[in-house]
Amino acid sequence: MVFHIEKFPDVVLEELAYILEPKDLLELSLTSKSLYQIFMDNGLWRSKTIHDFGDLFQIYTIFSTATGFSLDPTLTVKFTQEPQNWRQYYIQKNKSVSENDTALMDQADTEYANAQQHLETFQQEGNVEVLVQVASKMMWILDVFPTHAGCYYILAFILFVLNKLEEAAILLQMGRAADPGFEPIDALEEEIERIASGYKGEEELLTADNQLSEALHQVLVEVFNKFDQDQDGALNAKELDSFIFTTNGAHPPPAFLRQMGLRFGANKRGWLSQEGFLAFYLEQTLDDPSETRNDLGVHGYDPQTLKQKMEE
Repeated sequence: MVFHIEKFPDVVLEELAYILEPKDLLELSLTSKSLYQIFMDNGLWRSKTIHDFGDLFQIYTIFSTATGFSLDPTLTVKFTQEPQNWRQYYIQKNKSVSENDTALMDQADTEYANAQQHLETFQQEGNVEVLVQVASKMMWILDVFPTHAGCYYILAFILFVLNKLEEAAILLQMGRAADPGFEPIDALEEEIERIASGYKGEEELLTADNQLSEALHQVLVEVFNKFDQDQDGALNAKELDSFIFTTNGAHPPPAFLRQMGLRFGANKRGWLSQEGFLAFYLEQTLDDPSETRNDLGVHGYDPQTLKQKMEE
């Protein structure tokens, strides 16, 4: 019985392409015109590239679009536009990955460990530039070591703290595909699922008469005081902008900053007072408690227990 490979289902041919090395695919494609058309197809090589090395182009697009960050300019040049010739790109990529040595892997692991420390610094100080630097380094590591699940996790965590839950979940799925056994992904996925579903935490946010609970009131005052740099009992435009940017990852327009004070409560200078800050969170919590829990997670509190994470 004679088997004609070109008559196999597309899914079988694609799996075969994943297994074979480029030189083997070329040799097989030269045995017939039909196989040449199949195995030299640009779309097939794109699929093979993503299968073997991940989709850095999609990762870059998802991350930069969701955050608005300007990553390393070299990354922009490299990953903004997909290659026209995916076979050529795969061959070059395969060669560069194969040539990586143990020293480079050790360096990548060191950068990953440093990234974790930098994220802790961000949660304490709120310096967004730290996130930009960390994200750029994680992209560079993935370009060299595409199965480094820790990099997917770090990028997803940055999206998580910026309230970009859907995008964070996508990157976690990519990380799981790269390394199914990387456990930190499980924990972050569970937290995202709880927040996205508007779960009810261990600590209540509201009282029976729909006022801020004592625990939530205390946490919000702590957050307010953190951003009230001059400790005058109100958030001026710069302080309020810093709070909103840290919470949501975007700078609001000046008019929005003024409206916050006018709507919820301001001091004589028109700046959002502590009472206005609490009034805003009461309204938000009544409307969407999961959003408030998410905000608290960004500022270093466990969304369930309302306790500072560093104290647990």
